[in-house]
Amino acid sequence: MSPTLLQASAVSFVLLSIGHTIKGRQWTADPRFKAIARTNSWTCGTLGWYQGSGFFLLTGLLHWQWARDPSLLQDPVNKAMAGIANVLLWASSVWYAKHGISDTAIVLGISAALQALGVGKAFL
Repeated sequence: MSPTLLQASAVSFVLLSIGHTIKGRQWTADPRFKAIARTNSWTCGTLGWYQGSGFFLLTGLLHWQWARDPSLLQDPVNKAMAGIANVLLWASSVWYAKHGISDTAIVLGISAALQALGVGKAFL
């Protein structure tokens, strides 16, 4: 576990949060999305999108905590959180790539690799 890589991973999650929020503002401005305003799909889509931004921010803080004390990653619960975060990043990257949103797929893939390198020794 590298504190420097964990710090870099933390920063990447904060940047993902900011980028996710910006993408959400662009996405919700789409006329096709505005056409379904006040429906369940609109409500759930909008709320879920911004919850995703919060997830990235929260995960960034978690990685910062691990960077301050990498021994925390020896705890099975912390290992599980690190593993889940990595699986979510890779799965999302593949999903976006599969649906032709390559810029987002690449950014998520880079974050997934950085996070995996940062927490990797915890799984050895």
